[in-house]
Amino acid sequence: QIPDMVTAITFVALGTSMPDLFASKGAAQEDPTADASIVNVTGSNSVNVFLGLGLPWTIAAIYWELQERTPEWEDRYSKVSHKIQGIAFVVEGRDLGFSVLVFSCCCVVGLAVLSLKRRVTGFELGGPVGVKYSV
Repeated sequence: QIPDMVTAITFVALGTSMPDLFASKGAAQEDPTADASIVNVTGSNSVNVFLGLGLPWTIAAIYWELQERTPEWEDRYSKVSHKIQGIAFVVEGRDLGFSVLVFSCCCVVGLAVLSLKRRVTGFELGGPVGVKYSV
């Protein structure tokens, strides 16, 4: 059985990244410096994070603000229910912390690879075929 969080992250990542992959590939092939593909990646990731997390969380916060406090809600969130007046949208951080850690590690590795490639070849993308395939 695959945990719901893993399934959700995988399908959201695939659904939002595949169109961006083709857009970045086209930008890299058409732009002489391939900088447009890097800009596309950072821009699309920002939109994915802000819309993918921000919009559902805003909707959930509004929804829960309009609801009444119930015994089921108090039982489910017993760790924080005594600290909250009324009812609130509660997000437990157990899975989010690991996801942020993995994302941060991947970012550091990606930036290190781009920095190393710039030092070796003088640019991030393109260059000799051997160097391109090593990255």
